[in-house]
Order: sequence, then C-alpha cells, then structure tokens
Amino acid sequence: MMLKRWRELAPFLKLFRADLKWMLLGILCGLLAVASAIGLLALSGWFISAAAYAGLTVATAHLFNFFHPGIGVRMFAIGRTLARYAERLVSHDATFRILQSLRSWFYIHLEPLAPSRLMKFRSGDVLNRIVADIDALDNLYLRVLSPSTVALVTSFLVVAFLWIFDPTVALATALYLAAAGFGVTAAALKLGEPCGHEIAHRTAELRVRVIDTLQGLAELLVFDADHHHLEVVKRSSAALLKSQLRMSHIRGLSLALITLISGMAVLTALYLAVDLVKFDLLNGANLALIVLAILASFEAVLPLPAAYQYLVRTREAGRRLLEIVDMRPQIIYPDTSVTLSKQPEVRFENISFRYSENAPWALKDVNMQIPAGRRAAVIGETGSGKSTLVHLLVRFWDPASGHICLANEDIRNLSETELRRSISVISQQPHMFNATLRENLQLVRPEASDDDLFAALASARLDEFVRNLPDGLNTWVGESGKLLSGGQAQRVALTRAILHDGPLWVLDEPTEGLDTITESQLMQALERKTRDRTLLLITHRLVDLHWMDHIVMLDQGRVAAQGTHSKLLASNRRYAELHMRIS
Repeated sequence: MMLKRWRELAPFLKLFRADLKWMLLGILCGLLAVASAIGLLALSGWFISAAAYAGLTVATAHLFNFFHPGIGVRMFAIGRTLARYAERLVSHDATFRILQSLRSWFYIHLEPLAPSRLMKFRSGDVLNRIVADIDALDNLYLRVLSPSTVALVTSFLVVAFLWIFDPTVALATALYLAAAGFGVTAAALKLGEPCGHEIAHRTAELRVRVIDTLQGLAELLVFDADHHHLEVVKRSSAALLKSQLRMSHIRGLSLALITLISGMAVLTALYLAVDLVKFDLLNGANLALIVLAILASFEAVLPLPAAYQYLVRTREAGRRLLEIVDMRPQIIYPDTSVTLSKQPEVRFENISFRYSENAPWALKDVNMQIPAGRRAAVIGETGSGKSTLVHLLVRFWDPASGHICLANEDIRNLSETELRRSISVISQQPHMFNATLRENLQLVRPEASDDDLFAALASARLDEFVRNLPDGLNTWVGESGKLLSGGQAQRVALTRAILHDGPLWVLDEPTEGLDTITESQLMQALERKTRDRTLLLITHRLVDLHWMDHIVMLDQGRVAAQGTHSKLLASNRRYAELHMRIS
C-alpha cells in the first residue's frame, strides 16, 4: 500500500531532480540540527553528572577537566541554532524552487488543453489545482522526505552510539524508535486517510463556491439571493473545519503516543543500565548521557506522524494535477510550417463539427471561400454555428471532417506561432485584464511605444478618451475591464487588433451589446482599417453590410444562402426580411 502511494507521487519526485542539491543541503542542515540537539542535551547531562561526581572529593575535583566539556556544550548550542536557521532557510528556498518548477510544469501542460479539454472543468476548480493543490505538494519534501531522511539517519547514529556502551540498551532503543517512527506514523497515515481525501475535496469545493459567489455577487444582490449562497459557503466552510478538526485530533493522539513511547524508552534504558552501573560496567555520568541521548533522539521522529497523515492530502493533490496533465491535447501543432502570404485566401471545405459525440451538429457540410484581400460576413440567428466557424479557424477545435485552408495551406500544417501571427481576432466578449490600459494593449506588442499605442487608439477613435484620463495609459481598467463601458472595451479590443495587424481579420460579433451610434462608429472604423486585409465578420445584425464583398447565411449549421448584399436583397426573402427589421 505504501509503495502504491509513492508510485503515484513518482512523477513529482522526478521534477525534484533539478533542485536536488538544495534538497540534500537542507536535509544535511536538518540532520546537523537534530544531532546538535541530541549532543547538547546528552553532553550537558553528562557534564552536570560528572561534575557532581568529581566534586565529591578534593582530588577528583582538582583533576576534573571543566574546559573541554564546556566548549562542547557551547559548540552544540551554537551549532544547533545555526543549523536550525540554515535548515529553515535552505529547505524553504528549495521548497519555493520546487513550487516554481511545479507551476511552470503544470502551466506548460495546461496551456495546450485550452479551451477544448478544459471545458469540463470549472474555472474555480482549475484555479484550486494551480494554487492549493500545487501548494499541498510542498509537504512532499518539506514535511515528508526531509524529516523521514533525518529521522532514519539520526536513529541509526543514535543506536550505533548506544551500542558502544551496551548492545541491549541500543537494541531496546531501536525498537522504541521503530515503534514511534514506523508504528505510530503508519497508524496516523491510516487514520488520516479518510480525512485527507475529505480535506482535499472540501477545500476545492469551498474555493469554487467562494469564487462563484464573488463573480456573481451583483446578480445575487439584485435578486436577493446572496443570503442563500452565503449559507452554502458557510456549510462548505464548516464541513472543511470539521475534517481539519478530526485531522488535528489524530495529530494530537500521535504526539501523545510518541511522548509515551519516548518515556517508556527512557524507563527501559534506566532499567537495563542500572545493573551496569551497579557492577561498575557503566558510571553514573555515562548513564545520564545515555538516558538524555535517548530522550532527545525522539525529536527526530516527532514530526513524522503529522507529515504522513497529510500525505493522503498531498497524494490527492497530485492525483488532481495529473488528471489534467495526463490529458492529451486535442490540438497538436507541427514544429515547422510554411510562412503565409500577406493576404491569405480563406477556404472552408465540407466542414462538419459537433462539440461531443452525442451533441447535434454545430456545422454540417459548410463550404465557403474568401478571396485574398476581400471581406466576407457570416450571418445567422443565435446558435446557427457562426462562432463555431471562428473557433475552428483559430484551431480551438479541429473539424470532424473537411479542411480549413489559408493561402491554400491546411491550417493543421501551420505552427501555432504562424497561425496566431496571421490572424487578428476581435471576440464577442473581449477579455480585459486587471491591469493598466498600457498593459492590456501591449499584450499583443510588448515592444510598442506610447506613440504606437496612441496611433492605434486614434484609428479606433479612442485616443481622445485616453488622453483625457488623469492617468492616461496608466489608467487601471479593473477586473474584466469593469471600469470601462462596453463600447470602450470593444474599442480597446479593436486597438489590440490594429496593433497585431495580421493579414487576416476575424471579427466575432464585434458590436454585440453596443448602442446604435457606437455600433455605427465602430463599424466605420473597422471598414477603414481592413480595406487592404482579408476579413471574416461574424454577426447576427445586418448593419453596414453593404461594404462586404460576400455574405453567407447560416441556418442550423448549414449554408442557407450566399452572395453579395444586393443579390441577397433581391433574391432571398429571408435576408430581405432581416434587413427590413433594422431599416
């Protein structure tokens, strides 16, 4: 059972190799700290006892060497302090290095899974894995590997030292150390296993509930449902505290058992060693040294039960991380690819796609073409498959059948770098990071100067607004851009696209949620900026489509009609009716 637990943690142990020297140095410092503590207590006891014996007569008092034992006591005292400080410093530094490596390793595996593979996970759950589960893995080195190694080496050295005085005392001490280090620890692990699983799941559940409540706080307040959700959070918190309390009880019981075993070890050593003193095989000062060395040696095994009872929590955290890491990315990019032309042609050839095996077809046998440097619009009602086209074009998913080509090259043959370089996207709900305007804009061009940013803002008709802000480009936009209006956020997204300036522009409902005036201004800005670009516009509103070279109507994932604006007005009744509604 124990071997199975370690096999489950093997992938993480391999990641520790990069920081092995720091880990070994931390273990060495911990070993020196425990050895100094044992030496300090044992030598102090011997020194006091030997001094008392020497003081019984004038002759022995005169011959007793106070100097060397005094130096030893001071060295052990100073050494213990320095070694413990160094152990804390080095071990925590190694732990932070390990956590850094784990987060980088996890993100490297997480990024290729977005968005298709991550759809089944809630954002709060993914966040919990990135933060809480990775943090839980610091137990593996700091509270399991390092203390276990220190306890094992210390126990061996203490038994070997006691063997010099008496093998029987050494063997008895070894049995008691084994009972405390292995027996009590195994019992704590067994008792703590259910609680460890509960703590892992309840921690994740509580974090998800808190995040959901905070993200939906405005709606909860509006509908007076915040009290109900707060009660749910309180119940989750109470359940977590209950599990943690049970774990604390197990830890307290383990510490009590180790204290009891250490006392029994001391009594046994006294019982065995008294006869040795009686028959002058051991003097009284050495008896004090032995007893106190045994008592101090249990400091090495004292942290083990608490560490191993949380090993289940650590193992569960590792399992949750591997659940994501072991997932195979749905999209795999080639290492090399061709370089696309400045104005690529776009072709959708017999494209069919659905989001799962049992789901209805989002797109079925879709064919459309956008010549290089031309502009096309895809229109249709909500759910007709418009946004799915965008998702397939930027390779969030691959089609179930058919091909998508840019400049006569299947996009599956393009590297991710080349594909991303070639496409500028304005999404329906562009994300604004909780940062400054400058940082949100430099996301696409980190080297862009203020002049570059304002030139792009001017093209999006947002430069005057930014110049009039007290902090200008350094204005904080808030989480998800809450300090910006919908129109301003869309214009920031347009500015990003202008800064990126790919040869192919993809606009997914860029005017969604905007008022008529802002919508018209944004469309005019887009018309000016994309005159020499290949453009794909996704919209359900027939606004300013007269400047489109080609229009495709989707209906339930199929192409219902296509042609120019004037042709569709004249020949397609459905298109004419939709156009009349906005006229």
